[in-house]
Amino acid sequence: MRLKYFLVPVVVAAVLCIAYVVHSQNRALAIRPFVVLGVMSSPKENRVGLETTNFGYVVRQDGSFTYLWFAEAGGKEWVERDVHDFSTMTLTNIDEITESIATRAIPHHDLKKWRLVETGRCEGSPAGKILGLDVTYTEETYQMTGQQNQTINVIEKRWLAPDLACSVLQKETLWNKQSDGTLLVDTKLTPLSVTFKNVDDLFVVPASYQERKPGEVLRLRAQRFPDLFHLPRDTSAIDSVYENAHSALADRDKP
Repeated sequence: MRLKYFLVPVVVAAVLCIAYVVHSQNRALAIRPFVVLGVMSSPKENRVGLETTNFGYVVRQDGSFTYLWFAEAGGKEWVERDVHDFSTMTLTNIDEITESIATRAIPHHDLKKWRLVETGRCEGSPAGKILGLDVTYTEETYQMTGQQNQTINVIEKRWLAPDLACSVLQKETLWNKQSDGTLLVDTKLTPLSVTFKNVDDLFVVPASYQERKPGEVLRLRAQRFPDLFHLPRDTSAIDSVYENAHSALADRDKP
C-alpha cells in the first residue's frame, strides 16, 4: 500500500473532500470527537484489479480535522497525517517514515469553507444507515479539463452523517469522457469503523521532526524503501505550492 503522494491524483482529490459540510444558519452545537477508518479504492492503470489504501479521518471538538494515510514498509505500518488545525490556522503534513513535517498557513477565508460545524442536520435526503449511523444522500455533477484538454464529466455521490458533523462517511466519484461517455475512473471511499473518543493525540506535531519540502520527503522515502517508493522525476510544482504557503505562515508569525 502506498501513501497519498503515490496514489493517482483523482483518488487524492476524492479523499480531500471528506470535510464537506453545509453551514446552516442554525445554532452550532459542540462536536463529539471521532475517528473514521476505511479504504480508498480505484482501478489500477491497467484496469485489472484495484489500487487500495487504508485511510482515516479524525475530527476534534472545535471542528479541526486530520487525515490519516497508512503504508506498510520494512515490516512496519507507517502513518502520514495531514493536520488541519483551525485553532492555529495551520496545515501540517507529518511523515513518519522520514520524520518530516511540512507546515503551511491556512487562509482565513478557508475557515468558514472547511471547518466542520455541528448543526444537527445535513444536506440531502434520508438514505438509511451506514455503520449504524443515519445518513443523507447528495449528488453533484460538474465538469473539469483532463489530459489533452478533453472535457470530463464528474459525478460525486456523497453519504453525509449528521452524527459526524455532516462529514462525508461514504463517497463514490465517477469520471467520464464527455465526448463518448467512456468511464475513466471510479473511486470509492468505504468506511470500516467509526469510534467516538478523545483525539487530541492525533493533532500533536512531533517536536523532533524536521521541516522539509514535499520533494525532499519523496526522495528520502525512495532512498529508504526503493522497492516501494520510486524517485520522483520533478517535484517543482508541489514544492512551489508548499513554499508559497509556508512563506505565508512565516510572514503571519512575524512580530
